[in-house]
Amino acid sequence: MASAKKTRAKKQSASTAITGKVRPGRSRLSGNLSAVGLGLIIPVIIAIVWEFAGRMHWIANGLFPPLSLCVAALADWVFGLHLFGDQFNPSTVYSASWLVHVGASVGRVLIGFLIGTLLAIVFGVIAGVSLHGRRMIDPTINAIRPISVTGWVPLALIIFGIGDKPAVFLTALATFFPVYVNTLAGVSRVDTGLVRAGRMLGAKPTELIMKIVLPAASPSIVTGLRVATGIAWTTVVVAEILGAKSGVGYVLIDSYNQFRFDYVIAAMATLGLCGYVTDRLLQWIFADALRWSDK
Repeated sequence: MASAKKTRAKKQSASTAITGKVRPGRSRLSGNLSAVGLGLIIPVIIAIVWEFAGRMHWIANGLFPPLSLCVAALADWVFGLHLFGDQFNPSTVYSASWLVHVGASVGRVLIGFLIGTLLAIVFGVIAGVSLHGRRMIDPTINAIRPISVTGWVPLALIIFGIGDKPAVFLTALATFFPVYVNTLAGVSRVDTGLVRAGRMLGAKPTELIMKIVLPAASPSIVTGLRVATGIAWTTVVVAEILGAKSGVGYVLIDSYNQFRFDYVIAAMATLGLCGYVTDRLLQWIFADALRWSDK
């Protein structure tokens, strides 16, 4: 038995030396560890330089806070914890209010995103399947699209006033254009053979759109949705800075006015986290629907 095991081990080592392959489990584990290690190099370097530069007051004459104080501000904002008590001065205004402000921003983004997405898909499908529809819809949308979202802010404040409505309006507007453009592109590229086959089988126009056109155009539509989420978060921050009393954007500008730049950076980190989670959530929702497109 011992000699048989030695012979088997020698054969495995010889095949590994010849082919350069190792066991799949070990190879995958080592690859994951290597990827994590490489991905941490730049963040660790940035963290060290950031902390040192902040401690030495090298940036903005000492107004730029070190990383440790930014972490303390985030911990106070989220949990009400007071880290680095001797060095960090917690804010009674923001302490343990993270969920309230994030919830306000998420609600505005969600409502505006859903409204903008629904309208964009409807108009994009109409313009994509109908030549007359495109001639009627596309020129107007392309004339409005170059106007920056920030250019709509005064009009939104005049019409809707201060509060949630201007933020929802601007978010829906910013979401609409990338989703519309990608929906139109995806629908326009649908294989006409599939549509003809559906008609030959007796499919009604609504069935053609729901069962053939939209599934075929879904990769392009999802790309537009992913682009729109990033723009939506950018837009809601602008709206909250100018016309809201809650939300991550409000905390960002309010802490800036109070010279609490540690909370400014905590708000920026929160925005990055919200955008990342939203994008990953979209990928997870549409993973099964788009699995066929990867084949």
